[in-house]
Amino acid sequence: MSHFTSALQPLKNQKIVIIHGYTASPEKNWFPWLKSQLEALGAQVDVPEMPDALSPDPEKWQQRLQQLPFDIDEESILIGHSLGCVTALRFLQNKQQAVKGYILVSGFDEEQQTLPELRGHTLSPLDHTVLIDIADKRISIISTNDEIVSPSSSKALAKTLNTQVILEENAGHFLDREGYTAFPTLLEAIKQQFG
Repeated sequence: MSHFTSALQPLKNQKIVIIHGYTASPEKNWFPWLKSQLEALGAQVDVPEMPDALSPDPEKWQQRLQQLPFDIDEESILIGHSLGCVTALRFLQNKQQAVKGYILVSGFDEEQQTLPELRGHTLSPLDHTVLIDIADKRISIISTNDEIVSPSSSKALAKTLNTQVILEENAGHFLDREGYTAFPTLLEAIKQQFG
């Protein structure tokens, strides 16, 4: 019976946190769709509402991740979108907790010319060695024509963290207004790597 259950719920016991980005919320983009898909596969999923998303403070965003409904452990997967990526990485670095993996969608850890107001989030450099050590599975999903976060920044971060890279053609910034109310590529990557 247990084998049957695990086939139906390949992500059972896994805890997944989806961290939205600047100006976003848990209700936007592909977050509600992905949450329901992952819950159907047996995962516990939290999409925290990050404080003051229109003028995000790096410390407050870190504090918010201290209040998740479950503990982050070896069964956890963190998924960040845009500003949510550097937020997730800093959280893991500070926590020094091994996790199952993380997925960076339009990730960056250097100042973006398009987003000077987010400079405070990238002032102190990340410890890439720690971030490689704490997660065996590391994936970056990068759009070829992202005008908000430069694809070269996402690729540089992917290279430094030695992540698997999935390039999505002409996906913009993976926003709902660009058609990303669902995100099959991301769901497939989770099933393949973590299921």
